[in-house]
Amino acid sequence: MKKIFTILLIGILLNSCSNDDNLDYKNSESFTTNMKVDLSNYNIGSVNPFTYFQFEYDNKKRLIKKTTVHPISQNGSINYINDDIYTSIIYKINNVTVEDFSTSNNYPYSKNTNYYTLNNTNQITIREIPDIYYNERSKKMFYKYTNNKLTEITTTYPNRPYDVNIPYYSYILTYSEKFYFDSNGNLSKTEYNELRNGINIGEKTIRTFEDYDTSFNPTKNLFLLNDYFYRSLSKNNYRKFTEKTYSFNSLIHDYYRTWGFTYDKSGNIIIN
Repeated sequence: MKKIFTILLIGILLNSCSNDDNLDYKNSESFTTNMKVDLSNYNIGSVNPFTYFQFEYDNKKRLIKKTTVHPISQNGSINYINDDIYTSIIYKINNVTVEDFSTSNNYPYSKNTNYYTLNNTNQITIREIPDIYYNERSKKMFYKYTNNKLTEITTTYPNRPYDVNIPYYSYILTYSEKFYFDSNGNLSKTEYNELRNGINIGEKTIRTFEDYDTSFNPTKNLFLLNDYFYRSLSKNNYRKFTEKTYSFNSLIHDYYRTWGFTYDKSGNIIIN
């Protein structure tokens, strides 16, 4: 307990001394530097228990790098290489560029470039995802908030053609994802709908987030990484995720996943 109190005190002091830092760092545990458990949202299938992640921050306590650490076998023992695959986060005022890189020929990687615009409370307001192969599939997403909580993300395709004479392009395609939170400040559900000329046609995905613990959330400051975005929105950590996809209101896909985390004596999640 003494150690936890000391860590919390340091986090509070750092927060009070930095006027340039708009993030909420009341819990220094939010500064995740190593993660050996799988907290991703859509990692279906078996997980290599030896693979883990490292995170780096700048002097403003902003995430600047995520590194994927892979094991290698040498003479019957396991060693680690930590520079094969990494994600770079670069800030320029309120604009952020997030890109993936690989330094090894064993892991050819697309950059998966994302451009973010943040507001003065460090929340995402716009996300742009260019498609280098098909420009018409490039996305621009707009984020709406109420009382500091995310309420909706609207996805648009600004380069998609519109032609009333071609059925596929005879409507304006957008997506709307609405977010719902419980009384504890945890994300409970999202509703993702396809809209054609602003009309819901019954193509939708419902995601539910359940079985929350009472631990601090180690992903709060990882919201610019797509794998942790949904987790970062909550106070605590969900242990059950369900996704149901409907086509014209008929269920066509049903997927769920559960997590069994390990906790310390204080009830806080152990991630490394």
